[in-house]
Amino acid sequence: MPEFRNVFAGNPLDREAAHRRDEDWVSKQIDSVDALVLPLRNLTFPMRQTEGAVRLCWSPLPAGADIERHPLLLLGSSDGAARFAINEAAAPNRFQLPDDAEFQDLRAAAPVLDADDAGIAAQARAFLDWHERHRHCAVCGAETSAIQGGISRKCTACPAEHFPRTDPVVITVVIDRERDRCLLGRQASWPPGMFSALAGFIDHGESIEDAVRREVAEESGIDAVNVRYHSSQPWPFPSSLMIGCHADAGSSDINYDDWEMDDVQWFTRAEINDSLSKPAAQLGQPGLPDGSLSLPGPMAIAHTLITAWANGDV
Repeated sequence: MPEFRNVFAGNPLDREAAHRRDEDWVSKQIDSVDALVLPLRNLTFPMRQTEGAVRLCWSPLPAGADIERHPLLLLGSSDGAARFAINEAAAPNRFQLPDDAEFQDLRAAAPVLDADDAGIAAQARAFLDWHERHRHCAVCGAETSAIQGGISRKCTACPAEHFPRTDPVVITVVIDRERDRCLLGRQASWPPGMFSALAGFIDHGESIEDAVRREVAEESGIDAVNVRYHSSQPWPFPSSLMIGCHADAGSSDINYDDWEMDDVQWFTRAEINDSLSKPAAQLGQPGLPDGSLSLPGPMAIAHTLITAWANGDV
């Protein structure tokens, strides 16, 4: 992996794309003594504090687990041993977890979770959530069943096959180079003083660059030009891919959409650096006590994009 990666990126598991097509191979992995499962309880994860970081807690599959109702979802393998995710309801309170393991919300735990484990958890959460919400065929309404270790669901009544989806989202910091400032916006539900990069889902038949230009124009009235990619971040709430970009400002007068945005403003480099130096920004806590400018914490790709500009890296 490169030295830099966003939170939830860099999943170290081998996803076994070729092997998982073989149902016999998948069955052998389930029966293997080396296989481990990650039980999720209402999409929360068993975790424990170790000497170096917070880590996920794995378990052997309990005997008699209801894998018909709650199928084992193959995440991949580590050192040749299969790793699965499963709904904890398949065998309530029967997974062999450490005594100090606690089920925790991934969004809350991510800033302190081991980086590799965060990547695995992102895959597991999005994967399991999709399966739980797609038990019926979108074509005919009949029940579906998981196949190939959960890589898809097959309708039991018609030929339809359904695959997990990832929703692409563009998130952009627009830069006014002449005045050395960047454009950020906020939603009404956010804490006072909280601003972030402008973001929105990519529409059908739309490129990344087109989506950036459209979203920035819709949310701020600013023309975005010279769109360039920076990095991406899986965002498993429930299943998005954040595509981080920078763009230059082709105009300067803000005219934001007050149906979608509570405020949009230009911020100077000095204002951004001052906010990034505050404890709330360093700890990823939303909002500052005095209501001054607050930015997303290091867990979010918005923080990466804003910091890259503030440091003069773009």
